[in-house]
Amino acid sequence: MAVLIQRPVTVKAKVTEALKKRLAAEFQETLRQAEAELAQLEAQAKRLAEQAEGPSPERRAALERLEAERQKRLDQKNRLLDNLKELARLEPGAEITQGTVQGLIQVKAGDDWERVFQAELVVEDGRVVAIRE
Repeated sequence: MAVLIQRPVTVKAKVTEALKKRLAAEFQETLRQAEAELAQLEAQAKRLAEQAEGPSPERRAALERLEAERQKRLDQKNRLLDNLKELARLEPGAEITQGTVQGLIQVKAGDDWERVFQAELVVEDGRVVAIRE
């Protein structure tokens, strides 16, 4: 008797110049968005600070929320800059993990349970080049 189950399948990409260019463009675009959002948050905080005299609890809470959002964008910006540096260091042919998908597998008595969950797809420039189990 066999059972069909779902399992996670790791998707890896082989590093090529085309992949590096695509990822760099995606990182740059996200970086531009984060910088624009940072500028907006800073302008909102400045307007809020100039609006009223004296620290009201509502204004202080709003400023704290804006600062928390600003910090999130700064953290995101730093992660993106790190990603760009790491991307530049990647050698052609190296493999990077891009995520996971769900796959089906038929399992029967005696199968190696660890092997069942060690599935990988390797993609190079949009084509699957290897399936590893």
